[in-house]
Formats: sequence, structure tokens, C-alpha cells
Amino acid sequence: MKKIVAMILAALMLLAVVGCGGTTPSTEKTYVVLEDKLQAEEYGIGFRKNDIALGMAVYDALDDMIEDGTAAQISEKWFGKNILEKNDTYIEDTTAPGGDQSLQKVKDAGKLVLGLDASFPPMGFTDENNEIVGFDIDLAEEVCKRLGVTLVKQPINWDAKEMELDGGKIDCIWNGMTITDARLEAMFIPKAYVANAQVVIVPEGSDIKAVADLEGKKVGLQKGSSALEALQGNAVYEKVGEVIEYEDNVTCYLDLKAGRVEAMVVDEIVGRYLIETE
Repeated sequence: MKKIVAMILAALMLLAVVGCGGTTPSTEKTYVVLEDKLQAEEYGIGFRKNDIALGMAVYDALDDMIEDGTAAQISEKWFGKNILEKNDTYIEDTTAPGGDQSLQKVKDAGKLVLGLDASFPPMGFTDENNEIVGFDIDLAEEVCKRLGVTLVKQPINWDAKEMELDGGKIDCIWNGMTITDARLEAMFIPKAYVANAQVVIVPEGSDIKAVADLEGKKVGLQKGSSALEALQGNAVYEKVGEVIEYEDNVTCYLDLKAGRVEAMVVDEIVGRYLIETE
């Protein structure tokens, strides 16, 4: 009888420990970024092709923020370090054509309309209070303050961003946008301000140890992002089992965690933030 009572008490004690979050081992998976990166890249801010005066005013204000340390403070807030580049190399001709009223139009309107994918943490995303926040948002708020205008945050369909810009719905695209040849043809991107890379995220312990191991695997990435371009530029692309495109990176990451894809291709800045903040 004593033996039975002792066994019952032991069982109750074990249940109590489990209920308090005690010694039961966690079954939650962890996720890692492969050291083998797909490609290096850089972020830039995009404007309409002829809106050079506006683009240069924004970049001049951003350069001033880098010089006086304001940009570094914003970066420390989001990343714990300064990730901004003081880049003096311009990619495109920065001479505004005669009659370029793009900056004056923004000043006359009293606002800069910024287009973004509002599910792209930590660059720009909707938080638990339904507010659009992020690293790029904080930078843009300070730039607008220095230009004497108000920042308007306009969520857009990232896959149709060039159309949104050319149609006049927004004044710029500022949301961790990778500089590519196609985007340089479609818009004015003066220069880079942040270095980045396209990487692969997998569950820890996965048999995917390098990019070449994506052969035969189901891979997820965001539609309209540079992740697909980076994957297509690698020899493994033709051997990948299936590529699934998502409207945003957060949904893709959730599917990775649910096991519906075996790997995710994403901007390194975004991928590491998703892993560290889950």
C-alpha cells in the first residue's frame, strides 16, 4: 500500500513540475542560417526615374544622419550595432535635369509617401498595436523631419512596387530593397546604404548543410523579392525539388516552422531577426 501511495505522490509531483514549466524537455525546433550564402547584395532607396532632386535630398539627409551619429543610434536600437554604410560611391548620375520639381512637389504637399511591404521585419512591419514600425521607418521619420515634411507610410503589393511608384501612389520605395540591375533600370537608386546577403534558413539538425544540399528540397521565398533571383543564379536552382513563393517572408517562415517547406531563402538581416525574435 505504501508503495502504491508513494508512486501516486511521485506522479503528482511530476505533473506539478510539468505544469509549472519545469523539467519536461522542449520539443520546439530552433532554426539556423547556413554559413554558405547565396550572394552578397546591398539595400537602396528607390525613386521615380526622373525624381533625382527628391532622391538626392533624401540621401543627403541620410548622409548627414550617418555623419552626426543619429543613424547609428537608430541602428543600435534595432540591431545592437551600426549596420549603415557611409558610401560615397553613387551608382547613377546624380545631376537633376532642368525642370525637376520632384523635391518641391513633396515640400508643397508637406508629406513624403513611402511605399513598403508592411510585413518585412525589422525594416518595416506592422506591430502588435497595428502601427507600422521598423528600422527603415525610423530612418525615414528622421529624414522627413530634416526635410520639413511628414512621413506617410503606405503598404503596397511588393510584387507590383514599380507600378505603384510609376503610378504616383507613392514617392519612394524604402523597405530593405535590394539593388538589382532590373531595379536600376526601373527607378532612380542613387547608392547603397546597408550591406546584406541572401541566405538559406533551415531547422537546426537538418541534412541541408550547404546551398548544394537544396537539391530535391522544397524551398520557400517571397514573391517579387531578390531571393528568387539569387536562387536562380545558383547552379543548384535546376535541381531544387520545388520553389514555393509567398506574399511575405513571415508567412514563409511560419511554413518552414510547420514543415511545409524544408528551407527558406531570405535577406540575411530579415532572416536573423525572425530567428532571434520568435
